[in-house]
This record gives sequence, C-alpha cells and structure tokens, in this order.
Amino acid sequence: MAEPEFENRLSRLFAETPAFADADRFARRVETRLDRTWALRRALIGIAGLGGGLVAAGQMLGAPLIDRVTGFSEASLTNVSRGARALGGLRFVADLPVGAEVMWTAAGLAVLAVVLVAARAIEEV
Repeated sequence: MAEPEFENRLSRLFAETPAFADADRFARRVETRLDRTWALRRALIGIAGLGGGLVAAGQMLGAPLIDRVTGFSEASLTNVSRGARALGGLRFVADLPVGAEVMWTAAGLAVLAVVLVAARAIEEV
C-alpha cells in the first residue's frame, strides 16, 4: 500500500512545473517556429490560389466564353420576356440554352460557398 504522504508529495511535484533558466528563450523559439509554419502555410495557399487562378484564366481564354455569355444573355432576355408574357410563371427556365455543366457548376459553387461560410463561422467561435 502506498503511503498518503508520499502520494501527496508526488502529486505536488507533478502539479508544480519546474522553472528552467532558458524557459523564455525556449518559448520564443517555439513561437518563432509556429509563426514560420503559418507563414509557410499562407505562402503555399497563396501559390495554390495563384496556380488555380492561372488555370481558370487559361480555361476562360481558351473557351469561347464571351460569345456563349452574350448568346446566353440575349436568349435569356427573350425567353424571360416571352415566358413572363405567355405564362407569367417560371416556364422560361426550361427554354434557357444552359447546359447541364453550367447548372452543376452553379450548384457546386453554391455548396462551396456554404461550406466556406460555415468554416469561417466555426473558426470565429
């Protein structure tokens, strides 16, 4: 059986952290490493974002995007006005010259926006 005096002394020793002569220097060194790690992470995220932006810009320049957007806007205006006059409802959505890729991309971006907002809200709590 363990002695209560010994257990109390042992508990006190583990509860009190010993002071070292280089504790401040050690703490500064750890903080410097942590700050450097965050700087490296920020730099890597920035580089990845820049690369993604370049890829997106290349894809936009390589595709006839401006022509498609212009055609889409003209067709949508005519369809909206025709649909509003004829049905007064949302029938014009079915007539829009939008492919499935556009709808899936819009849905994906909406989901991404919700995830980013939720992550920001969780981070601030």
